[in-house]
Amino acid sequence: GFKAVADAVRAGADKFGLEPFGTAGEPFDPAQHEAMTSETSDEVSEPTVEVVYQIGYRLRGRLLRPARVGVVDNG
Repeated sequence: GFKAVADAVRAGADKFGLEPFGTAGEPFDPAQHEAMTSETSDEVSEPTVEVVYQIGYRLRGRLLRPARVGVVDNG
């Protein structure tokens, strides 16, 4: 029941060009991500998304909502 509805909504969103984004491990981009938390680590060389609190959305390449993320940077 619920899966069928979710699949139908997702198919409709794809049809109109709605794209979810925001994954752990990708480079932090302040134009696409909203940093909610920040930590330092010697294991990264550039600001990197460590955790995604809320995925972001683009519509045909235009930002609708930034992804809310936790960032780790080389201190």
